[in-house]
Order: sequence, then C-alpha cells, then structure tokens
Amino acid sequence: MVDEERTKKIMTKPLPQILDEIEAAAVDARNAADEAKAAGERAAEDVMKRLRKLFLKMAKDITEELGEVKK
Repeated sequence: MVDEERTKKIMTKPLPQILDEIEAAAVDARNAADEAKAAGERAAEDVMKRLRKLFLKMAKDITEELGEVKK
C-alpha cells in the first residue's frame, strides 16, 4: 500500500521537478564521494608517514647493531 502511494506521488510530480531532484541527489553523491576520497588520501598519507618513521628507525637500529658487531 505504501509503495502504491509513493508511486502515485512520484507520478504526480512534473518531470522538471523530478529531474531537479535527481540532479541535486547526484551533486550530493559527488560531494560525498569527494569527501570520502579526501579522507582516504589523508589516511593513506598518515600510514605512509608512520611506515617511513618505522623504516628509518629499523634502518638506524640495524646500522647501530652492525656497528657494534664490527667493534
């Protein structure tokens, strides 16, 4: 019953209004996708910074270990 009412409501709207609503929804979807992309890029940058720090620490530790072995 609800679906029939919803269908009737949609069918009574003028096509330009429906198209405007679709366009607005598409703009909202694009904006949400852009925000999600930016958040993902920020998260990836954060992970890369952490990995870089970890790698540099590991390289330093290995270098120090090798220096102690040579002595």
